[in-house]
Amino acid sequence: MPPSTSPVRFPPPLLREWPVPVQLVLAVVLPATFGFLCGALLGSSGAVFLALQVIGIVGGFAAGFEHDHWRGGVLRGLCGGAIFCGFILIGHAVAGGSDHGLLPEVQAFQILITIFFGVLLGWLGSRLRARSTRRQAGP
Repeated sequence: MPPSTSPVRFPPPLLREWPVPVQLVLAVVLPATFGFLCGALLGSSGAVFLALQVIGIVGGFAAGFEHDHWRGGVLRGLCGGAIFCGFILIGHAVAGGSDHGLLPEVQAFQILITIFFGVLLGWLGSRLRARSTRRQAGP
């Protein structure tokens, strides 16, 4: 299939290119839902929680990749990390159970940790996006 008619587009569209409802799903609903799922499953299995965190890391990087400037990636990581972690805590509170020693006693510290890594992943994703866009444009 010629590149112009391929259903797969690389790099994927920027977040701002999507319709607003899709932007809300990608930037708010997805991290909230995934965070709630992670928190709810934490009580039943620490191993499952950790495996889901790896998926979350990939998601944070991919979210940053939807931005063509580092500022957008950092802001997305900040907001996405806060939403994701807030819903981890909500999901765990709703489902109950042990946290298997994976959450700090002071929940605010968990939020700060998650935001830090969200910002880092968003920055890295946006940086790779900018680099790959420059390479495609050529010298």
